[in-house]
Amino acid sequence: MRPPAVTSATSEPIDARLRVVVGLGDADRERRLLAALGQLPDITVVDRCLNADQVLDLIRRRQADAALVAFDLHRLTQDLVAQLRQTGAPLVVLTPDLDEAAWRASGVVTLPLDPDPPSLEQALYSALRGEQPLPVTDEDRAIPSATTVHSVAPASSPAVIALAGGHGSPGRTTVALNLAVALGAVAPTVLVDADLGNPSLAVHLDADPTRNLFMLAHAAPDTPREWDHALDQEVQPLAPRSPHAVVLCGLPKLELRSRLTSDFVEHLLTHLRRRYRYVILDVGADLHGADVALHRLALQTADLTLLVVAADLVGLHQGQRALAHLTQTLGVPRERLAVVLNRHDRRHHHGRAEIEWALELPTAAVIPFDHHPAQRALDRQQPLLLVGRSRAGRALLALAERLHRGQIALPPETGRRRFPWRVPFQRRAPQSTVSEHDLEGGLHGHVPVLDHPLVPPRREPVRGRARPARRGPHGGGPPAE
Repeated sequence: MRPPAVTSATSEPIDARLRVVVGLGDADRERRLLAALGQLPDITVVDRCLNADQVLDLIRRRQADAALVAFDLHRLTQDLVAQLRQTGAPLVVLTPDLDEAAWRASGVVTLPLDPDPPSLEQALYSALRGEQPLPVTDEDRAIPSATTVHSVAPASSPAVIALAGGHGSPGRTTVALNLAVALGAVAPTVLVDADLGNPSLAVHLDADPTRNLFMLAHAAPDTPREWDHALDQEVQPLAPRSPHAVVLCGLPKLELRSRLTSDFVEHLLTHLRRRYRYVILDVGADLHGADVALHRLALQTADLTLLVVAADLVGLHQGQRALAHLTQTLGVPRERLAVVLNRHDRRHHHGRAEIEWALELPTAAVIPFDHHPAQRALDRQQPLLLVGRSRAGRALLALAERLHRGQIALPPETGRRRFPWRVPFQRRAPQSTVSEHDLEGGLHGHVPVLDHPLVPPRREPVRGRARPARRGPHGGGPPAE
């Protein structure tokens, strides 16, 4: 997605493409990389330099926004790298050793010597945001490039990501919640419960249900200032370890769906785009009747729609129906769709390649079946990412990193009190259900005490050392007379 053109005071359009100066030091390498940069519509090469001093001069004179240099460029020293870093311009270095301590210490973004165009684009914009990019994988290519933020100010052009799915609880709300927690750790993020049929985010998070989408519509904001005030009143913090994320709960009653009009939803998404970098929409299952207009508006506004599909046979059938509804009824193009395969167990379910062939759509992530951590998260009313070690949580964090195009580190947990998982079992003596009055004398004709199976035999206290009485020549039975 190309950034919008900016107009000046004379109404002449200004080129909003990222201006890059290159210094590669090798003719063959320069020819290959210039051809790769030429395939990127949002990046333009302003000059080719033969040494690092020329690169620094262009950056200081504000004739370039970023620099792409090779490790063996003439006069490229650590001192000059430090001067380039002091200018604030993003710097990407091509090097054969990506883990070299000198480059890691300087904080520059590194790439291999012969990168492909998606890796170049990702590295330049990651350096622009001050992040370390992740290597491009097949799962990254499954996510449409519309989620990449092509802007010098990434906070001003956020991405809207909708989570859709079929009936049968495929895990749509769980994926949306954990994605919002991960993205909210690094960027302003809002999670909106737009499920008009079964809103459940307030229950998942133990949030205040009185601050919700209906109260925002009831306030009827009109101006941007009124919208900001109304949103501040209704949003709630998402999680302590996600400092930039908030949640907007869904409708408290299903009878209030008629209060949400298409104009309100359209204005809401417009103002959420302005305030937050990531807008996560949990739109629920497909709807029909009067509610399909809001459902269609939310999905058509989204830059990316993640179709959450359960990995079992019934879930795949519902996923096929939901995919047909999205593409045929709602008109969502397949270029803006990706599949998230949830609760996958490779011992019982079909493989990833077979599922992609059946759905005719690539999978952006495969979330493994992880029952016990998921149940602990539901019991504690917390996101799955915050309840401890979990294979599903790691897969969800990896999906969020691919959407963000950079690494995400959740803040450490503070003030945690550790309790033992297992309480030692103490065996207790069986308690008698017979009362003292019953023991004394036959209330309502109870059996005698000595014949009752629940009452242990009463023993008299013995002073001194107790010795067993010998009865008979071998200790058993009465003595012979």
